[in-house]
Parts: sequence; structure tokens; C-alpha cells
Amino acid sequence: MRSSKIAILSVLVLVMLLAIPSISAASTPTLNPPPSTLPGITYYVVGSQGTHYTITDVQWKALFSNIIDNSSYISYNWSRNLTQYLIIFDLNYTGLNPYGMAFVSALMYIGFDSVANMSKAFNMTKNLNSQISGYTNIQALDAGAYPGYSWSVPITNNSGMNIIYFGILFAVVASIVILYYVFNRNK
Repeated sequence: MRSSKIAILSVLVLVMLLAIPSISAASTPTLNPPPSTLPGITYYVVGSQGTHYTITDVQWKALFSNIIDNSSYISYNWSRNLTQYLIIFDLNYTGLNPYGMAFVSALMYIGFDSVANMSKAFNMTKNLNSQISGYTNIQALDAGAYPGYSWSVPITNNSGMNIIYFGILFAVVASIVILYYVFNRNK
């Protein structure tokens, strides 16, 4: 009888511990994969009497392959992330998020949307404050977080939390084993 109570209690504790990461991620919205074609964004060059450019799908993908996925700009490997376009776009991939708007605003002062000019715009916006409290845009990107979203959580430097979770799990398993032998020693 005692060992069945201990088993039930240990299962409940284990379920609660396994639920901790899902509770902490509950405020993160569902991230959908990008569409096959990214939307074009038109911008006007400041001081050029109506000159405008449209950043097309090809140019967005060049930005990501040449700058975002380039380790000389960003230390986190965004190329492994299917939703990396959310760095610039909103959750529906139809418009820009705040970081994307800052990036395009910087491009408005530079001119044509070439990779070289996009690199300049990236460098102009990297040290601005991101939507993530306490992080600049580049710090958020280096930490694996989307700088345009306040709900985004940096995923690097999580080793401390992983150690805590493993420590709690180890303590629960050790407690179960000890309690099993303590309550079953009379048999």
C-alpha cells in the first residue's frame, strides 16, 4: 500500500517538473514557417525627390544569406532556424516588425537595396535597443532571440537553467529511490 502511494506521488511530482518548461513558454505565440515568397517592401530614399525601391523576395533572401547567416556579423547560427525571417517580418510574414522597420528606415538614408547597402543598414541598427528588455538588436540576434518581439527569449546562455532542471530531476529520482528502500525495508 505504501509503495503504491509513493509511486503515485512520484509520478505526480515528475509530471509537474516536466510541465515547468511548457509553462514558461506559454506566452510565446505559435511561430509559423515562412511562405514560399517573402513580401516586397517599398521604401523611399530620403532627399532623392521620390526615388523608391522595392525589396523583393530575392533581396530579402540575399540579406539573410549574406548578413544574418554570416558569422562575421552574428554569432548565433540563424540558418538552422526555419522561422529566421521573423527577425524582420511580423508573425504573418505580411509586414515588418519593429526591428524590420528600423532596418528599412536606415536603408532609406542609404539608398539602393544592394547587399553592401543592407550591410550598412544592419550596422546602423545593430546597437539600437531591441524590443527585448536589456538587449540591443545585435545582442538579441547573437543570443538567438528575435529583436523585434518583446516575448522572444534569448536561447543561448540557458545552461544555468538546464543545470537547475537536471538537478531537480536528479533530486526527485534519488528521493524516490531512497523512499522506496526506507518504506520497503520491513519486507
